[in-house]
Amino acid sequence: MSKADLRIIDDLVQSQKLCALATFDGHAPHVSLMNYFLDHAAMKFYFLSPEKSRKTKNLRKCPYASLLIDRRGEDLALTIEGVYSPIRKAQTEEAIIRLFIMRHPHLTEFAQAPDTVLLRIEARAGQLLTGLDHQFTTKFRNS
Repeated sequence: MSKADLRIIDDLVQSQKLCALATFDGHAPHVSLMNYFLDHAAMKFYFLSPEKSRKTKNLRKCPYASLLIDRRGEDLALTIEGVYSPIRKAQTEEAIIRLFIMRHPHLTEFAQAPDTVLLRIEARAGQLLTGLDHQFTTKFRNS
């Protein structure tokens, strides 16, 4: 396990605000550009989405997802395999939405809309690609 690669992963997931979220409905993949909030210690990613969106329906039908977080100008990309995990407690959801808004204040109105839901993806594994020829894979602690 490369400590340098793990540091790159940590920096990447904490410094970026956008990712590509790939979901699947059993027939076709769907990719969405998403703002995220990260619980870094648990490697849980949170997203806001309309209740009736294709991505929300896909995750409820097929809970497996993939995230792509990158810095293209540096030839750096991280693919994360994860699983959708519904949030059961309203208090927990409210607290996470408050933290989400602190990171993305431009989404305040969207976050407070009655048809917006909070989605959680628990990261299981990651693959870091740097340059053209370096690949590093890891499993995350919660997997």
